[in-house]
Amino acid sequence: MESKVNKFISSLHASEYRCVLALTGAGSRALSWLLEVPGSSRTLIEATVPYSVESLSDLLGSHPQSAVSMKTAQYMAQKAFCKAKVLTSDQTEILGVGCTASIATDREKKGAHRAYISIMSEEGLTNWILEFKKGLLSRSQEEESTSLGILYAISDSINIQAKLEIELGQGAKLENAGLDYGVSGLVNTSDYLYIDIERPINGENQVKPKAILSGSFDPIHTGHKSLLKAAKDFLKTEVIFELSIANVDKPDLSIQETSMRVNQMFGKWPVIVTRADTFNKKAKLFPGSVFVVGYDTALRIINPKYYDNSVDNMINQLTEIKQLKCSFVIAARSIDGSLLTLKDLKLPKLFTDIFHELPVELFREDISSTEIRDNSLDKEY
Repeated sequence: MESKVNKFISSLHASEYRCVLALTGAGSRALSWLLEVPGSSRTLIEATVPYSVESLSDLLGSHPQSAVSMKTAQYMAQKAFCKAKVLTSDQTEILGVGCTASIATDREKKGAHRAYISIMSEEGLTNWILEFKKGLLSRSQEEESTSLGILYAISDSINIQAKLEIELGQGAKLENAGLDYGVSGLVNTSDYLYIDIERPINGENQVKPKAILSGSFDPIHTGHKSLLKAAKDFLKTEVIFELSIANVDKPDLSIQETSMRVNQMFGKWPVIVTRADTFNKKAKLFPGSVFVVGYDTALRIINPKYYDNSVDNMINQLTEIKQLKCSFVIAARSIDGSLLTLKDLKLPKLFTDIFHELPVELFREDISSTEIRDNSLDKEY
């Protein structure tokens, strides 16, 4: 191990960062180096090497379309990050590291020799691509370069002074793919961000959701998941989660908090991040959409309090929503033992045609996010 690598790892072990690694074989020397330097137990939470396709599929929860791809590395980093969340209870900085690669072996490969590296943290996701020129490096050299690339990506993703400088070998090139959740770009805009592991962020941000389930997702829990499934079954279309940085009742979410909430969903469901704190604003962003809401949210939609205590303002905004061909599907909720459904809402007659009931047999909500937060055993990340 080179002295500069040793120095970086020593600084990493002395820092507050902790990580889970998921490596498909190539890059495993990085794990060996981390374990060689004293203090590794302060940094390394867990490492897994899903070397076979069967093992990788087990880690991801499904068979990947391609074992060696940026998408797979992102999934691996997401799985590693979530595992780190489950295994730690303190306030340390958490990293999920994923690497999948195709490097030189004992037979000639038709495809490129390449490694994909993804690092997930509280701040979001960063991705790296390491390219090799065939025939210039041995397998051992490409393995070492991949391992150095992993450590460099970690170094570039964290805030410690001992940054790692590396030499990758002849013809090898490591590039930051520049992919992140992009949440910071929403701070001063009213636009939206569509995040879907099936469509990595690449500047194309257009999506036309047919149905949206909005929430604070603090945390995402079984109620959200069950409602998503029930709405999908009822509407016969995809339903997408929407998280707003802004909220009429609470302070705006920080970039870090927003990314943390997105991290719960990344790799599992698509999510739209907006600054739309009212359904009027959401309707302007996504005309023609159906908004799936619980009974308590429906009460706020028809409460003048949320329209500057103005009935006229409420009617104007609901009129705009109707003109934009948006509507609402209301899920029943049990409050103090009483099951409340659409019929219990005192809807303005002008807008009864844009409110529809989600059948109780498909879904009913009996627990609140506040109750779930109070019971840490129910938290899911």
